[in-house]
Amino acid sequence: MSFEPDINTFRTDRPGIRKVLGDLEAEIMELVWQRPIDQGTTVRDIFEVLYARRHLAYTTVMNTMTRLAKKQLLRVEKREHGYIYYPTSTQQEFVSRFVGRILEDLFVSFSGETMESIKALQGQGKPNQAQQMLDEITRRRTQEEGQ
Repeated sequence: MSFEPDINTFRTDRPGIRKVLGDLEAEIMELVWQRPIDQGTTVRDIFEVLYARRHLAYTTVMNTMTRLAKKQLLRVEKREHGYIYYPTSTQQEFVSRFVGRILEDLFVSFSGETMESIKALQGQGKPNQAQQMLDEITRRRTQEEGQ
């Protein structure tokens, strides 16, 4: 399955996945990820947990979960009397993908500066991994542009 989440914002001042998702979106995704991935969840399931924490309207939770599905972070299936939502990836896969996208963007836009920063931050051996990532990104971009 092709997964490319719609992530267009990166907030350096926010913790964890809130760097790329709003607070409510992140809270909903964290709740969805706590459930078995094949079980799915309903808006009502998430609403009941969130209402106990912060008295949100049901429609707010429903609209946010719909938005997460449009961003391809949730997959929705119509069932008899409602909708069941499933995450399109695990939390770790999501984090890996958004970190990869950010690194790719930095390498493409500021390759020299990015490599220098990584070298300054990482211990020995880590810059080689970063260079391998840059080489792989460059190879993929060349292939894509050649098609």
